[in-house]
Amino acid sequence: MEDDRLLLARLSDASPVFTPGLWHLPGGGIDPGEQPVEALTRELLEETGLELVGAHLLDARTYSAQRNGISWSLTALFYAASLEGGAPTVTEVDGSTEAAVWVPLRDLRDAAVL
Repeated sequence: MEDDRLLLARLSDASPVFTPGLWHLPGGGIDPGEQPVEALTRELLEETGLELVGAHLLDARTYSAQRNGISWSLTALFYAASLEGGAPTVTEVDGSTEAAVWVPLRDLRDAAVL
């Protein structure tokens, strides 16, 4: 969050788990051998073009998802993050994110977008 705005990313057609077009908090998978904050740093840069300055773990949740006949067991780590870098811009080519924007909290009408 920054100045009563929340950073959100929109999934592209390349999203393997969740429905393309869904707006969500930026993030993604942890690569083998990667530490969680390293993954957060990489995913934020790929999905938003913004650099991680600091992170504080807020919560962790485990849940299941199913898409295209595949069942997924997921663990999500939620961080409060300090960022720098200006306006969000997707930097990963052909990745699972097609857009990233700061959304005013007053414009969030449906908790399902998170």
